[in-house]
Amino acid sequence: MDYTTTELCWIGLSILLLGMSKGGFPVGAIALPVIVLVWPDRAAAARSAVAFMLPMLCVMDIFAVAFYRRQIEWRRIVSLFPAMLVGVALASVLFVSPSNPILAISDRGLKLLIGLIGIVFTLYQFYRTRILARLEAHHPGRVMQSVFGFGAGVTSTIAHAAGPVLQMYLLPQHLPKLRFAGTTAAFFFVLNLVKVGPFWMLGRFSRDGLMLGVKLLPVIPVGVLLGYVLVRLVPQHIYRRFLYVVLGVTSTVLVVKALSG
Repeated sequence: MDYTTTELCWIGLSILLLGMSKGGFPVGAIALPVIVLVWPDRAAAARSAVAFMLPMLCVMDIFAVAFYRRQIEWRRIVSLFPAMLVGVALASVLFVSPSNPILAISDRGLKLLIGLIGIVFTLYQFYRTRILARLEAHHPGRVMQSVFGFGAGVTSTIAHAAGPVLQMYLLPQHLPKLRFAGTTAAFFFVLNLVKVGPFWMLGRFSRDGLMLGVKLLPVIPVGVLLGYVLVRLVPQHIYRRFLYVVLGVTSTVLVVKALSG
């Protein structure tokens, strides 16, 4: 597959933003919608983009866990893992061969889902204070931990979009900023590794996608290191609001394109 210079620049920028997010500076949510919009294979853009991103995310997770290894609180997240595994397994069924119309999800449907998730994520960020205030009064017990774990497994497998789910679970626990970043990095390190098996068995990875990932590998440590530095230096609320507006617009464009065919 051939990529234009413009496509490579946008995909590279998206990988940089993902790396920054893994480094603790939360600007990565916009990456998948952007990659889907510029991916050269329009007929399978969403499915190809999701598969392309997983190996990149796994490499980023290694760097992030290495940076934050002293800031991880495993006890906060281990209770999520059993239900998370169930969520990954169930969501993987959605990617069974398209010859099975009951279980398969079309690329158009996946684009629509990614766009809707982006819009919901944007709305969540603007109303997060109210949502978290309600969660404060009901600290998650075993049942809710299972709900959060399952939700993270499903949304991450479909569209690498478990960030809001984990935020709603961790933020009410008032972890210090660096411990929050470290614990988040550890959770996604485990989650993304678990997803590799189903993606591989279902033939999700392509040679072109893997080769593009190899070419963009140098961007990953730069992004993670940049995020690691910025999370300590820069007030995040200004960047967050701007990026969530961009995410909302990008996701809306994706939804419109999916609905219009």
